[in-house]
Amino acid sequence: MQVTLNKTISSGLKCLSLIAAVFVGGCVMIPYETPEAKAKIEHDLKLSPSDIQGITETNWCLYPYGSNPACTVTKGLGVLTRQGLILSLYEGKTYKQALKLKSEQINCAKTVEGRDAQEVFVVFTDQMGVMLAPITPGGQLNMPLKIKFFDYLMSRNQPVFKGKDGVYVKETDKREYGGGMIAGTTIPYATSHAIWTTVNPCP
Repeated sequence: MQVTLNKTISSGLKCLSLIAAVFVGGCVMIPYETPEAKAKIEHDLKLSPSDIQGITETNWCLYPYGSNPACTVTKGLGVLTRQGLILSLYEGKTYKQALKLKSEQINCAKTVEGRDAQEVFVVFTDQMGVMLAPITPGGQLNMPLKIKFFDYLMSRNQPVFKGKDGVYVKETDKREYGGGMIAGTTIPYATSHAIWTTVNPCP
């Protein structure tokens, strides 16, 4: 599933609102709340019970710098540990680490209204932006875990951009062209739109 950003969301403000709808609009029921599931998570991810600080279903999206700012939603688990936030996939009844984010890797973050708002947020490393949406089994934002994730990742007092600040998509001087025939006619038409790219907003 992809959501392509266009000129109307160049500020990044509408970007977060749009992706929020995508992220919390649906979820995959991944087991994590039962003792059996927790034991399997510990085993598969090689964690001890004392390592885990919180677990919730989490949808995420990666924005490598210089790439098209389209969001391909990945649905999995967010496992907050003492060593980092593990983004895990659940495949073949096995939990597999897809990405691990440590506070020391995070240079800044982007929100709309801030840490306590019911919204997704984006954190930025040297290589990419990562949008995070911790959710409940019902598909709503899991606010207690969202705040835990945010506080851990931003624990070094990194800059947090709000509102229109911290733009991470920009229009390039390149364009994409297309065209075809108007349905039911032999009349051709042409289209043209700007190509956008992802940039690092951190100082």
